Amino acid sequence: MKKILLFTAFIICQITNSQTFSTNLTPVGWEHNILFNAGTRYTVTQQGPTVSLPMLFDGSMNPYYISGVTPANPAVILIEGLPGYHTQAGAWVGWTTRYLPSSRFKIEGYDTYNGANVWRIIADYSDVDYGNYSFSLKVPVGGAYTKLKFTFYNGQNGTVGLSELFFIHPEATTPYSGLLSPALNNWKNISGNVVYDSGNVGVGTTAPDEKLTVKGKIHAQEVRVDMLGPLVPDYVFANDYKLKSLEQVENYINENKHLPEIPSAQEIEKNGLMLAEMNMSLLKKIEELTLYIIKQNKEIETLKKQDENTRMILEKVQILQMEVDKLKTK
Repeated sequence: MKKILLFTAFIICQITNSQTFSTNLTPVGWEHNILFNAGTRYTVTQQGPTVSLPMLFDGSMNPYYISGVTPANPAVILIEGLPGYHTQAGAWVGWTTRYLPSSRFKIEGYDTYNGANVWRIIADYSDVDYGNYSFSLKVPVGGAYTKLKFTFYNGQNGTVGLSELFFIHPEATTPYSGLLSPALNNWKNISGNVVYDSGNVGVGTTAPDEKLTVKGKIHAQEVRVDMLGPLVPDYVFANDYKLKSLEQVENYINENKHLPEIPSAQEIEKNGLMLAEMNMSLLKKIEELTLYIIKQNKEIETLKKQDENTRMILEKVQILQMEVDKLKTK
């Protein structure tokens, strides 16, 4: 009995010690597949017969079919914009399906390492038959592959089944990056800063139409706006600036019911209020108003001087009139 127990313990230890875990050299699972949700994370294009791209990179393993595939009309799937990390100890490329695998195919990668910028053949079964329902191969030449091209030349009666394309690159991603939600993987921690590097962020809305869309109030101590668009209107104070007359402004207001160069209420209701642009427009109106005030002040000062001159003339006239009256009484 003791021998049996010792033998059982030995077998358990062997089984335990023989377990293989994912490492840089032995990727057991797909946790480091960088093609999950490739359609939203990279640029994916097709030539020839096509397949539904979102389904091909969602990790579901359901087979999808490409019809009309022939050597003269192959199905080509090109994936561009992959992270340019070197494959280092190893990276693996392949495909899998449940039904109707392609027996003739080619896989190529575009290597940018050290400025190579060349297409390398990773696997070539274009002239020999491959007879299995899945294919996986370690990339034979290490490099930084920013593009992958899968070409399928034939299938049973012209139909090729595909469940998933994969590029297992342990040093180019974190586990299951992009699988559950493509948006989650746009968040990155860079030098202690949380960065969202793709798409729009919505707060209180499911349809953000700008980099940050907030449906509600924003509470802040200060907001700084970079002036990359509208110019600060200091040109209003240039000597050659053509300031409209108040009569022209009055005519415009009577006709349009709003200030020149300021959007109407209907335009703001339709398009919203562009804060930087509106602030610069209001600043321009303040500067123009300042010029009107300065001009009016000069006119008032001139009128004051004229009034003073008139008063002095009247006083002299009164004195002369008094002298005339005295002369009349003599």
